[in-house]
Amino acid sequence: MIAALATAFGGLLGLLYRAYFATLRVEGLFCDGRTMLPGAYGFGPEIYALSERDALALAGIGTYAPMAALVTLGRDGDWAAALLKRLRFRPVRGSSLRGGSQALSELVRSLQESGTPAAIVVDGPLGPVGKAKPGTVVLGMRTRRPIRALGAAARREIVFRKSWSRIFLPLPFTKVVIACDDPLPQPATPEPGEVVARTDELTGRLALMRRRALTAVGRCGEEDGKAAVASAGFAAGADPPAGGNEPADEARSA
Repeated sequence: MIAALATAFGGLLGLLYRAYFATLRVEGLFCDGRTMLPGAYGFGPEIYALSERDALALAGIGTYAPMAALVTLGRDGDWAAALLKRLRFRPVRGSSLRGGSQALSELVRSLQESGTPAAIVVDGPLGPVGKAKPGTVVLGMRTRRPIRALGAAARREIVFRKSWSRIFLPLPFTKVVIACDDPLPQPATPEPGEVVARTDELTGRLALMRRRALTAVGRCGEEDGKAAVASAGFAAGADPPAGGNEPADEARSA
């Protein structure tokens, strides 16, 4: 019964998110300076690496092309999987904390059986934000698929400051830029040192894509958490409530 309710709840959220995502003005940005609408991009058998911070802004990319995605185990994963199915993702259940090796094997099998791309949150489930875990590099090696780092930024957004990743939600009708990196070179050998080196490089590329996306929406040089903010429900730029306590969420506009 609980699982059925979670699935129904997730499906409803997916429908609502699709309607919300349709209001956003989304643009893709590439390393050579090209821009295009994401729907015009030819999504191939690649692995797209992203930070949890950008997940709410990027969840809609599944509407452009079906994708595989790793979803946590347990009840939270039940509704998340139902939501992602509404967004045309193909959930693969697993967690880096529980059943991590099994989840990786399931992802490898899923990608080997299909030509669909995959979207992987590389810094979850506990962070640090933007720091990639080696599993994504290993996945790329085992499937021989290129890995592209993604970074997203919105001109106007709400930031959930109490989340470990400071995940943000673009406000409806705002401009969102998705910066897409060139493919990450595969490790020359499966030696642990090579995997670590490529994982560190992926971390750097995630940060670079985030900076490029911020610049493209007019927030050049802005650091996360350093912009002028106001608590949710206050106009951006207004004085914060008295008392000195930081709000749970913040609204930001540029």
